[in-house]
Amino acid sequence: MASSSKTPPLDDAGGVAAPGRSQPPEGWVERLCRWLCEFAIVSMILMVASEVFLRNVLGLSLQSADELGGYLLVGVSFLSLSTCFVSGAFHKVEFIDGRLGERGHALRKLIFDAISLAFCLLLLWQLTRLVLRSWEGGDFAATLLGTPLWIPQLSMPLGIAALCYSLVKSLWADVRWLSAVGWRSRSQ
Repeated sequence: MASSSKTPPLDDAGGVAAPGRSQPPEGWVERLCRWLCEFAIVSMILMVASEVFLRNVLGLSLQSADELGGYLLVGVSFLSLSTCFVSGAFHKVEFIDGRLGERGHALRKLIFDAISLAFCLLLLWQLTRLVLRSWEGGDFAATLLGTPLWIPQLSMPLGIAALCYSLVKSLWADVRWLSAVGWRSRSQ
């Protein structure tokens, strides 16, 4: 397939790349979260495969595979947020961005990231309170393992904190992008 000069450049997620936009790269926080998610997914696969093998071949059960799998699933759900954000894996409203100019697109992204950060900071505060209450109250899961609930709950504020960090990096990139758009429009 030949590309024409009128075809707009694509970003890493396959969407139309806005000129001058600087998406922050994956840093050590996002990389660590991605590695933890990969480890959790591989652990879930091994646990489920072991459970299937043990039940069908030996007639035994791990008894706690469901519980541990649920904890790992919650961990993956929250720890993957920052990695997904910097890689552009979240939904985008491209029909709006297509109608906006570069300045409007940069301003929309700045406002959206600021609102997202405010929401995530509120969520971080509440999830931290949840973990602290579980820690102080000595809450345990009513299961065979009797897991202290603060341990699996800890992945929730950690994942949101990582997302807040990524949003701050993105806000800084948005401000630089918006100022670069302003300089380009003034120089023309």
